[in-house]
Amino acid sequence: MHTPVHSVLWGITLSLFAGGIGIPVPENALLIAGGYALYQKICIPAPAIFLWYAALIAGDATLYLLMRWLFTRPSFSRFMNRWVRPDKLERHKRAFSRHAAWTLFLARFTFGIRAVAYVAAGAANYPFRKFLTVDGASVGLQIILFIGIGYYGSGQIEWAKAAVHEIAILLTVFALLSILASVAASMLIRRFADRKS
Repeated sequence: MHTPVHSVLWGITLSLFAGGIGIPVPENALLIAGGYALYQKICIPAPAIFLWYAALIAGDATLYLLMRWLFTRPSFSRFMNRWVRPDKLERHKRAFSRHAAWTLFLARFTFGIRAVAYVAAGAANYPFRKFLTVDGASVGLQIILFIGIGYYGSGQIEWAKAAVHEIAILLTVFALLSILASVAASMLIRRFADRKS
């Protein structure tokens, strides 16, 4: 059965957009699948990569702008004041603003905190141009890295079948390193916030 080109192209695009607005969608797995689709010539490379890049940026910008708008509403501010003291919220906003570029860049590659970082950027009223610059760079790196893995890995399927045990060990090591990187990034963000408290 031949999968229509547009189904794959738009399926990945819309799923990446959904991930950008905070829905828990495995973006990296979608990009790896996109690399496989490019290798199999299911999708044309230039439009596919452009659409996937644009979908990630659009989703991230939508979440950021929605949070920025929401945190400027007086009714929401009164609601937040019930849960978080205004002085504490302002302190966290200032701490975020000082280290926002690195926080946003690292959040793209850290499991579980990307959407939270974009909510924090919106709440801190981080400048939109800076947000787009940092997000654009991190998305570009993510696109190159994971589409490249999917594309290159597609040509190595026979090797993978022969080396499945070694691959399982490597994936386990990669997963553990990813968890360690997430913990380290979370500790670094907390340290920056606590230092300025």
